[in-house]
Amino acid sequence: MRLGEMPWTEVREAIARGVTAVVVLGSIEEHGPHCPGGDYIIVDEIAARAADLSGDVVTPTLPFGYSEYFRNFPGTITLRSETLAAVLTDTIDSLLLHKFPRIAIVNGHAGNAGTVELVARRYRRSHGLVIPSIAPFQIIQAPDVIERVYGGKVDLGHGGEPIGSLMMYLRPERVQIQRAGAFGRRQVFGRPSDGLGAITVNGVRVAVPLDMEDVTPPTGSLSDPRLGSAERGRQLLEHAVQACAGFLKWFRTIDPRVSPQ
Repeated sequence: MRLGEMPWTEVREAIARGVTAVVVLGSIEEHGPHCPGGDYIIVDEIAARAADLSGDVVTPTLPFGYSEYFRNFPGTITLRSETLAAVLTDTIDSLLLHKFPRIAIVNGHAGNAGTVELVARRYRRSHGLVIPSIAPFQIIQAPDVIERVYGGKVDLGHGGEPIGSLMMYLRPERVQIQRAGAFGRRQVFGRPSDGLGAITVNGVRVAVPLDMEDVTPPTGSLSDPRLGSAERGRQLLEHAVQACAGFLKWFRTIDPRVSPQ
């Protein structure tokens, strides 16, 4: 059930049944020259379908996240981490005011993770409430899932897969694969880059604040967009939905309240 499509009386009834309020976080950032930037579209669909299966309530998806390292690509909208923390805190405070017994976060953007953890720890300390978070895009990139969906081991990465396939399934009319160009990972300062926050020096991982254009060709693509297909997107989406629904069903069986500190 989508919170924004429910009358307040229906929300009150759902709270009385003990449902979980699922807070959904996304982002809008570059995903290569061929693919829509709004990956909030994908996490919104995953969270809504999962909540339908578990009988829970999802908040409207926040389309903006902490995407500072993509900021130079037109269309990217990034929040400061303190802004994201404030919005998330105000959202949770509202849900707690209305006596939702459980709150969980479905986070559709890795850049939000640090802020989500910080806010969740504050609520454990101040309210004695454990607020878990689950990351669907990490779930679908598990090696066994990728090997099954792609028929073997493949290299995934931002600006290519798996977002391309998911968009081909959800928004096929907006994917323009003919625009896809070069892809791959560049060295930084002559050293291999590791993710978007580190380089490797003599086998040691060293944290470095990188921007996307430091590590990719001008396309912003790390992996091959040509691996994408709507069928692969369907399989990935359905796997994420089932995994999130399974977590939400389990979460309804426990009491997330602990002693505040």
